[in-house]
Amino acid sequence: MESTGERSIVTSESKTENDQTRIIAVGASAGGLEALKAFFENIEASDLNAYVVIQHLSPDYKSMMAELLKKNSRLPIIQIDHEMQVRPGHVHLIPPVNNLKLDGDRLILTEKPKTQTLNLPIDIFFESLASQRKDKAIGVILSGTGSDGTRGVRALKENDGMVMVQEPDEAKFDGMPISAINTGLVDYVLSVNDMGHELKRFISTPPIFHSEDGDANFDENELNAILNYVNEKSGLDFREYKYATLARRIARRVNICNCNNLNGYFDYLKKNDEEVEILYREFLIGVTKFFRDEEVWNILRDEVFPELIKSKSNGDVLKIWGVGCSTGEEAYSFAICLHEEMQRQQKNIEIKIFATDISQAHLDIGSKGLYPESIVADVPKDLLLKYFLSNSEGYQVTDKLRRSVIFSRHNIIKNPPFSNMDMVVCRNLLIYFQNSIQKKAMHMLHYALKQDGILVLGTSENPHTLRDQFTEISRKWKVFRNKKVSKRLKDGISHASQMNNDYSRILENNAKRERKNRRAQVNPIRQKLQHELNEAILGQFGGAAVFVDTDYNILQAVGEFRKYAALPVSGFSINLLDMLDSSLKYVIQSTFNKALETGEISVYKDVVIEKDDEKLGVDIIIKPLKEYSLENEVNYVITFIENDVDFSKVQEVEKVSPSNQTKEYVNNLENELKRTREDLQTSLEEIETSNEELQAANEELLASNEELQSTNEELQSVNEEINTVNAENVQKMDDLAALNADMNNLLKSTDIGVIFLDSQFNIRKFTPAIKKHFSLLNSDIGRPIDNFTNSFGLTRRRSFIDRCKRVLQSGKVLEKHIVSREGRNYLQRISPYFNSENERDGVVITFIDIETIQKSKEKLAASEKRFRSFYEDDPVLHMSVDPKSSEIVQCNRKAVQKLGYTEKEEVIGRSIHEFFDKDTKVSSTKLKSNIKKSGEIINVEQNMITKNGTILPVILNATAEKDEAENLKTIRYTCVDISALKKAEAKLQEQKSDLERANRDLEQFVSICSHDLQEPLATIKFGSDVLGKMYAKHLDEKGENYIKYIKNASDRLSGQIKALLEHSRIGKNGAKELVNIKEVVEIVKYDLGKSIRDTDAKINVGSMPQIMGYEVELRLLFQNLISNAIKYVPKERNPEIRISSYRENDYWVFSIMDNGLGISKEDQKNIFTIFNRVPGNEDMEGTGVGLAHVEKIVLLHEGTIWVDSQEGVGSTFYFKLKA
Repeated sequence: MESTGERSIVTSESKTENDQTRIIAVGASAGGLEALKAFFENIEASDLNAYVVIQHLSPDYKSMMAELLKKNSRLPIIQIDHEMQVRPGHVHLIPPVNNLKLDGDRLILTEKPKTQTLNLPIDIFFESLASQRKDKAIGVILSGTGSDGTRGVRALKENDGMVMVQEPDEAKFDGMPISAINTGLVDYVLSVNDMGHELKRFISTPPIFHSEDGDANFDENELNAILNYVNEKSGLDFREYKYATLARRIARRVNICNCNNLNGYFDYLKKNDEEVEILYREFLIGVTKFFRDEEVWNILRDEVFPELIKSKSNGDVLKIWGVGCSTGEEAYSFAICLHEEMQRQQKNIEIKIFATDISQAHLDIGSKGLYPESIVADVPKDLLLKYFLSNSEGYQVTDKLRRSVIFSRHNIIKNPPFSNMDMVVCRNLLIYFQNSIQKKAMHMLHYALKQDGILVLGTSENPHTLRDQFTEISRKWKVFRNKKVSKRLKDGISHASQMNNDYSRILENNAKRERKNRRAQVNPIRQKLQHELNEAILGQFGGAAVFVDTDYNILQAVGEFRKYAALPVSGFSINLLDMLDSSLKYVIQSTFNKALETGEISVYKDVVIEKDDEKLGVDIIIKPLKEYSLENEVNYVITFIENDVDFSKVQEVEKVSPSNQTKEYVNNLENELKRTREDLQTSLEEIETSNEELQAANEELLASNEELQSTNEELQSVNEEINTVNAENVQKMDDLAALNADMNNLLKSTDIGVIFLDSQFNIRKFTPAIKKHFSLLNSDIGRPIDNFTNSFGLTRRRSFIDRCKRVLQSGKVLEKHIVSREGRNYLQRISPYFNSENERDGVVITFIDIETIQKSKEKLAASEKRFRSFYEDDPVLHMSVDPKSSEIVQCNRKAVQKLGYTEKEEVIGRSIHEFFDKDTKVSSTKLKSNIKKSGEIINVEQNMITKNGTILPVILNATAEKDEAENLKTIRYTCVDISALKKAEAKLQEQKSDLERANRDLEQFVSICSHDLQEPLATIKFGSDVLGKMYAKHLDEKGENYIKYIKNASDRLSGQIKALLEHSRIGKNGAKELVNIKEVVEIVKYDLGKSIRDTDAKINVGSMPQIMGYEVELRLLFQNLISNAIKYVPKERNPEIRISSYRENDYWVFSIMDNGLGISKEDQKNIFTIFNRVPGNEDMEGTGVGLAHVEKIVLLHEGTIWVDSQEGVGSTFYFKLKA
């Protein structure tokens, strides 16, 4: 599987997905209790996400996790039942005996494996959550040992989920966090205390891309800028990948880095180099595992691998190219299957699997061959023991398997392909490429295959336009056989060698144009011309070139090579040294060795070669080539270039001919060397045989070691469970200690004497309060209780012990009222003591001080007696009635007496309705139904009938009496005899009629008097005016004064008569209306404008209300009070008047304060009496009726008036009016 981005395209989410409850899976093991408590302490009560906690627990253990977490979680905690619906805003706990999976919104419990295999419940649920919730899935890994959760992390990331891991330094056990982090797929590494806040932010952050018609909408220029920057920094070019896929990954990083948009993230990327590495790891998510897609492997094992092995002979090489190998699990899976098949067919074949990927980090993991414990879920146990070695870090691939796989960095988009492969595997890589690149990559894969080679693709991939080039082995699982070898690359791939550094830095805005421009086209005519040109150049300079390996075997040759070499005389050889003469052979060897040692180009100039009696001058150049090797071997290019040599200046070295003795000696040395080589070969074969035996023994030891490791893993799993249980037990012990302290403090604070006895009635424990009653010491614990009975003041020893035995046997509580020697009352209670298994194991004796209760009982009895006396002697009729039958169930003596009976029995048992007259029986029935509804009746007049048939008028009140369950028990009637009241009412009515008649007569009298008095008064006034005018000359001063007296007296009388008429008419005009007092005061101020200006008066008016009243009368009220305040002021003062108001319950209280003459205490008593004037003010105008008007108007508004005055300082009139 290729290390790359995720599979799914950014699509618009359906409403159903948006409405789904967000599930957050929390995995923990050893040390997880403390982490879980801290985690849930930071989750708010309003959180509506569902939390699922998966923890390693023994199936035999009864977990206390729920009650331990309740103290730290604001969310309710529930244990999962089979097929339970996920509940938002809850914490779900997995039972110890089960594993858990998710199916839609249901939680499915499965049985844990019974065998002693490694169980990985976190991986199981994480994988289930990932498949169900896709990009909405969230996984959290907390403290724990081992690697559970690592496989689940890969599954979550494959489906675009989010992963959060506890900071390893903070975790009590860091195995699980570190294992998850080592995958390189973790989004957050945080302290547990920070996780709640970050989860809330991550979930609530809106997406930066909006989706329409299933495709993500994003700015391609912004995305290109990011991809180019990643390419510039990492050398990894993702611009050929599907942009929607990359956009989804970038969007996740934008959210995690708390950026608002792509521009903001690009700025963040440029400022943080480590984010570049994180981002390209996001793109290169290596989603793989051992034997992924079991059906594919079944087909390969049954149909493909047997045929591949069968087609090879012993010693042959089977070559497989694994494209996009990620961290190597798939490549090793192929190696395991092929080795197994090779053993079944008993063949010895060299297996070479070329595993390539563009991520060096993933290749390093594959090369190391070390995988976490979680692979036990994917690899069968027999293969695990055979091909892996268990150690403290996980499972290590054996050397035998490791040698079969060659890991190499390779980009299928840019680098040249492999060739002549028996099988090519490229699963789930092409789907990430754009369509045009998919086709080109497919040509590469086809080119790499030999005739009848096997091609394996991902389940979502197809051969596209090359479908005719393959036959189908399995159409469903995408296994194909190559029908025809590809001689050339149809649509070439951009090679890294064709791109210089400057070109690789070019950033183009239009991605489509850039990808089109980077294609390298292969022209066959151009290739042929290039070959002809090479031959022509070498021919012109008489040159030749040969391509050899380190053993001088010729791989390729061009030019006139026959000038410098010739075929062997006998036999056939491709070794260069066998084709050279001795002189040239030694020159080549010398130069070759120099190039081999230095690794650089070596040149040997002016070599003289004799060919057909002709001398040639040649320069020899040897160049090592390593970068084009696939297996790190070094090949060499040996080039022969002719040059012009002046042979006259070349001194010929005399040839030395060896003697026969020397030749024989050399031959002996050569023969000895040959024998030595043969001996070495024999020894080597013996060593290899011994090595094979040792290897077999080593494998047996490894198998034993693996069995021991398996046992160790089981012990480790048990140890994890013990750690978890121990953490819960420690927490429980702390809780029990706190509970014990609470109990001790409770017993001390209640001040109740308590003694705990065991089954033998020995003292087990007692409270300090018992010392008030018994002389006990701490050393008395364990002594029999009967040793202290007499000291307790219990006179009957055997009776006390017998009662204790009776309680222990029966389990019933016995209570007894006792009195101490001091005369205090106690309740002695003997209760059974139950142990943790709910068995009776002693008794508990408590002595409760009930002195206060006893006194309260006595007071209650006395109170009850007084109440009964009050009830019986109360002059009011009391009757209690059954609400269903309406029968009287209780009554007092006064009821019997008033109704004319002598005994209660004559009344009790009869219907209440019998005691009402015919006119009120119907209304009394209605009253009963009203009582049941409202619960009471207040002050209703009814007529009752006495025994002798007379009418007894009463005021009836009734109250419904209910029990604790609000059920109606009785109706209590209270009847007050109003016979005397009725008689008094009749008399009052008669008096009222007399008063109304007198009032009418008085009003008529006032009207008549005022009319009859006005006429003679007018005559007097007219006569006095005539006398004053006509006879003014004949009157002396005394006469003028008399005339003036008459005039003044008549004016006063006229004013009084007018005032008297006004007084009688107050309240006769219309009905009440809403009056704005503020407006009334302003009208009065306007009417009194002349007086205010003449006296320079200042009137301050506060906030005034609106009330229901008579507007004319209220205007007269304020006019009288304000005019008096202006009038009765010393001449040396200017009047100052303050008018204010405030609310008092249902009334408004007004005040008018002045700085006038003031009124004495004596005069204040009569100031509101009609025609009364304050002595000393006779010289001021006035009729003595104004304040009488004021009082009557106040009374008309259901109010009161009073005055507060101080002579010489001023007066304040207060009056209260109904609101």
